[in-house]
Formats: sequence, structure tokens, C-alpha cells
Amino acid sequence: MKLYTREFGGEGLPVVILHGLFASSKNWVGTARYLSGFSRPFALDLRNHGDSPHSDSHTLEDMIGDLDQWLRERQIERAVLLGHSMGGLVAMGFALSHRQAVTGLIVVDILPRSYRPDFNRELAALSLDLSPYKSRREIDEAMEPIVADLQVRQFLQMNVERGAGGFRWKLNIPALKSSEFLQGPDFSVFEKTYEGPALLIAGGQSPFAQARDQPLFNQYFPNGSIEVLEDCGHWLHYICSQEFQSVVREFIGTL
Repeated sequence: MKLYTREFGGEGLPVVILHGLFASSKNWVGTARYLSGFSRPFALDLRNHGDSPHSDSHTLEDMIGDLDQWLRERQIERAVLLGHSMGGLVAMGFALSHRQAVTGLIVVDILPRSYRPDFNRELAALSLDLSPYKSRREIDEAMEPIVADLQVRQFLQMNVERGAGGFRWKLNIPALKSSEFLQGPDFSVFEKTYEGPALLIAGGQSPFAQARDQPLFNQYFPNGSIEVLEDCGHWLHYICSQEFQSVVREFIGTL
């Protein structure tokens, strides 16, 4: 699958940014522009998200294969992977299965284990038929009874686009509803570890990863470390952007 890519120029190590569930490369423009000052960042839209193609299948194996194809087409032999949430799972899976292609690994607020997150409200909002609405304000009003949090609604609305037939969602909601990422992929299928440098950046206010998870992270990434940004939640690259960017820059500087 040919993934949509945003390029930001720059020189140095190639850094491939992989977004989370319900997100896209659009959410990472600020970070990518910052990274272009000392590296060569690329922000990808994963399958069924953003401007990348849709598919009925949405598995960890699918997305690892998409990333492998993307690197081969770009003739990039080694890259730093930076993945958030779902993208972090893809980055970890790729590092474990394509170890020689990864210069360094940055995982953002996710662990190599199964989760049982409740996305019912988000999926209900994303299942709304947008075609009758005449403005983004009307869409927000329709979403509010389903998702009360304005910040979450604004995040989801980054997937809204307007075409000749009116507004629509860019996400492939049916495929995501049936995806294993709503259950959690099985990392026990990876028989080897990634011995290269790895960093997990966790949000102190997030339930997804904490400092106490170091043994689990090191089970797959023995040379990995965890850094917790105490005042941040799951979207720490947005809420705590300056602190997050500083940690990323420091890590890349060691590679």
C-alpha cells in the first residue's frame, strides 16, 4: 500500500513519524517542522487514516508491511522510528521484525502488550453521517452529546473534509471498528528482541504507560529506557510539545 507522506526537508538521520488511532500526519506537523532543524523527518498517514488508501484489513502485520514497502520505495536503509499509540505499536513491531532497518526507536505512550481501551464514544461520533450538515459548527453541535470533551472533539474533527457531496470522514470507520487495535495486538509472536537504542516517552497523567513498566519494555527492548513527562496525558506531543520535543532531540542526538 502506498502511504501518503508529508516531507519537511532537513538534513541528517531520517525520522519516520507514525501517528496514533483516529489521527494522521496532520497532527504531527509542528513536531516534524521542529525535527527538520536537525534531522530529516517524514510524517506518514497509516492505512485507513488521513489521505492514505483504505483497506478492509487493519492489523499490525499489515502496517508493518506498509512501512517496509515505504522504506524500500524511498531507498531508506535505516531510519529512526517515532510512533505514538497505534503508531508506537507499529514502530515496535517493525523494530522487532526488521532490526537492521532501525537506527533508533522512540515510542510515545504505549507498551508492547494488549489493551482494552473504551473507544465507544469516539466511534459513535465518527459514525455520524456528516452529509446533512452545512458547517463545521453544526458537526460539532451534533458530536457534543456523544463526546462532551471539546479537546477530543476537535481532535476527531481533524478527520473531517468537505467535498462536492458535502462533509465526510476521511477515516475508514468500518475497518477500524473491526481492527485488532481495539483489542490489542499480540507481541508474543515476535521471537527476538531489538537490541538498539530505544526510548519510551510516557505521559504521567496517562493510563497507557508508566515508569513501573520498565521490565515489560525491556523484555522486548533490553537497551530501552522510559522517560515520564509528569504533567502530560496521552497526547503529550501536543499538550506538552516543548518538553516532548526537547526529549526527542536529546535522544536523536545520541544516535
